Amino acid sequence: MKRIQCLKDLKAIESELSNEIVEYLKEEFYSLYEYLSNGEEVEDFLLPFYQSMILLEDEGELSNIMNKQLELEFVEKVNLANGTIFRIGVNVIEDIQLHYAIKITSSDSH
Repeated sequence: MKRIQCLKDLKAIESELSNEIVEYLKEEFYSLYEYLSNGEEVEDFLLPFYQSMILLEDEGELSNIMNKQLELEFVEKVNLANGTIFRIGVNVIEDIQLHYAIKITSSDSH
């Protein structure tokens, strides 16, 4: 599992994911920034721990989240050219924390 709380965290995983997936995650991060920021610059913006974006890295982590039926708010399937992202909203401290499970369908991951 990887946690994204700031722009630096997002940039740190760029080399591990395809450009398309990175762009999708950037859009998600910038949407949270627009919604939650208090006027700080994006470089200084820090998501609270309970609202950080969570990248699930294996089937066990995904199963663990999916088995918590009472905490699940939604599960969306986002189809991309080289894979699928499951966007999962989990209730945490009276808010929604976004979790992402990435399924690569292309052999080219970059």
